[in-house]
Amino acid sequence: MSLTKMFEDCFAHLGKEALYQSSGAAPFPIRVLIKQPDTAYEMGDGQVIGHMAIFEVRTHELAFPKVGDQLIIAGNRYKIFSEPLRDASNTIWEITAMVMEG
Repeated sequence: MSLTKMFEDCFAHLGKEALYQSSGAAPFPIRVLIKQPDTAYEMGDGQVIGHMAIFEVRTHELAFPKVGDQLIIAGNRYKIFSEPLRDASNTIWEITAMVMEG
């Protein structure tokens, strides 16, 4: 099985429907793979658990994701807070976003 076929199977069976919202544009549907690790951040003398998600999106579905854009999944909004990166094959974006409250 080719690597391309394996990725397509992953997105088809494990992916979630999402909307991508860029500022000033209408949202459009994409399919994403999601990782949601809890991450501890040091702040002064304490720690805070940050709620973030790492999304994988096929480049043929999303050409140029940008910091500040949003992903909407099952009513939850996530704001992209770091520059999206492409994988070695240039076919998948890795996007890190924080859960938006309220």
